Amino acid sequence: MICVFVGKDKTVFSNLEQALIRNHMEIKWIDTGKKLLSLLADHSADTPVVLVIIDGTLPGSTARDLIEQVVMQNPMVNCVATSALSPEKFHEKFEGLGVLMQLPLKPDEKDAQRLVTHLNKIVDMTGSPNK
Repeated sequence: MICVFVGKDKTVFSNLEQALIRNHMEIKWIDTGKKLLSLLADHSADTPVVLVIIDGTLPGSTARDLIEQVVMQNPMVNCVATSALSPEKFHEKFEGLGVLMQLPLKPDEKDAQRLVTHLNKIVDMTGSPNK
């Protein structure tokens, strides 16, 4: 299973990256939304991209617009975005897109564990392999 991080600063996501690696995820890094969409279009179904984590401060496009394009291209990909919005405003802005969860702009170890726990529940529900 593959997780794709979309962002310019890898250090922001270091806690998440380590938690996902411990959870047997393969990590890929992309620095633009355009590259993400290209990767998803060209990616093999043998090793599915199950999670995309988007830096909400990514220049060039909004996280919402990018998630909307991802969902249109592959609705089975779970998406997460960082955001400084309140949970209520985040829900309002991303409603209808099936976003897995909101993360703070600089996720910590607790956020990483919350994401892994939530993702494992989702993956188990869909019957996808955990490794």
